[in-house]
Amino acid sequence: MGRKKYRYEKHIIAVPKVYDWIQTTSTLQLRVTMQFPSCILQADTYEYNAISDGYKTVYTNDDELKEYGDRGILNPNDVSFINLFINGVLQPKVLYEVQEGMLLLKSTDVPPKGAPITLQFVTIKLC
Repeated sequence: MGRKKYRYEKHIIAVPKVYDWIQTTSTLQLRVTMQFPSCILQADTYEYNAISDGYKTVYTNDDELKEYGDRGILNPNDVSFINLFINGVLQPKVLYEVQEGMLLLKSTDVPPKGAPITLQFVTIKLC
């Protein structure tokens, strides 16, 4: 079998601009060095404690058991995490709302009388 000969013709293009596209894949290797301070993050925790009276759904700073703390219900914008425990059980966030000085329970049922209510505030401090 013989080789096929190709005939090339020269073309002249007279236009202001010529656009040409090529689809290609390029590989680029990067070396990035990042330095992080070697420190352990510190956390501050505070617990607001109250006792359920069996009918309330709103708790305020006045309901806090002062023998366990006296800072009240903290501003949620000033802390990293908030957890609510009723009778020792962690509650889903959809069941309560926290504002500075107020805890609102959104569930249809109220905690039983004498059940401990603990609102845990965790603040992560950066290095």
